[in-house]
Amino acid sequence: MLRTLEDFCRAVYPGLPPEQFRKNIHQLAAYADNRKRRKSYQECWIPKKHGGARRILAPSSGLKQIQRTAAALLAKGDVSSCATAYRTGYSILENAVPHTGRELLVKLDIRDFFGSIRFPAVFHAIDNALRRNPEVGRHCKAYPRGCRESRNYNSVLSFYLAQFCTLNGVLPQGAPSSPVLSNLVFYPLDCRIAAYCKKRSIQYTRYSDDMTFSGCFHPGALIRFVRRLLAEYGFTLNEEKTVLAGRGCRKSVTGVTVNETPQASRSYRRNLRQQIYYIRRFGLREHLLHLGRTEDAGQPERYLRQLLGKVSFVLQICPEDSEFQHYRAYCLGLLRAHTGGNTP
Repeated sequence: MLRTLEDFCRAVYPGLPPEQFRKNIHQLAAYADNRKRRKSYQECWIPKKHGGARRILAPSSGLKQIQRTAAALLAKGDVSSCATAYRTGYSILENAVPHTGRELLVKLDIRDFFGSIRFPAVFHAIDNALRRNPEVGRHCKAYPRGCRESRNYNSVLSFYLAQFCTLNGVLPQGAPSSPVLSNLVFYPLDCRIAAYCKKRSIQYTRYSDDMTFSGCFHPGALIRFVRRLLAEYGFTLNEEKTVLAGRGCRKSVTGVTVNETPQASRSYRRNLRQQIYYIRRFGLREHLLHLGRTEDAGQPERYLRQLLGKVSFVLQICPEDSEFQHYRAYCLGLLRAHTGGNTP
């Protein structure tokens, strides 16, 4: 049963002898200092699909181990069925399928999603999740009777876990604990949005910061409701990314076309057909040289794995597609030929 920071230390570093445990508990407690955590992150930038770059904060191996242990303790926390990202057994397909064949599609984007999730919300989400975990026991400080904090389940452990999983008072994008925490923090908003949508026969799903709505409804009223609700919890809409698609428009949800049946977009499939065609006609090496990928011409394994992944994405959405089943077998054959048959 976990109740204290010492118990959590044993979960992070199991089987330590007493002298080593004392050293590790001091190291663990030091991570509660924001200055210590700040030095444990490495900043990097990843290009976005449509321009710009995304800031990623990658924690050190030591801090990452702590955050992964914390995330495992939060696995029994409340997550809405509308949330389809960062969950085992869920994918972009579960996010897209409910919107197939609907008359109107509205997509809203939350600005700076992780950076808008602040320490108090993280603390309360962690405390609620620990309450649901039978491996964690109750442990509270002696707050005055009637004080809000007295309703906390394990204020000590919740405080430390919230410290370990935040940086400068917000969730860092790149920490392994941030995805699960974002779903826990957003749970009450998901519930309120889902209740609003249920009364109006609107389908609602959320994939991280991408919110999708479909049905037959007044989009202006919906957007105003969501905007007010987000503001209540400290979030804002990225108005520039709002998408409205009505009759006659191509409707796409997290890369899946949902006009009639779920399918990868026509342009995505056309591009893959072209690549397979050029490889068959001119050969793999000549095709890579034509693309300007001279570094891959001699060792094309990386390119082939990327191509195979794209073909598998199409089959993930539509497993019965015989054309892309054939492409997958062809790509696998090429990859095995270049890796000595070691590819599964």
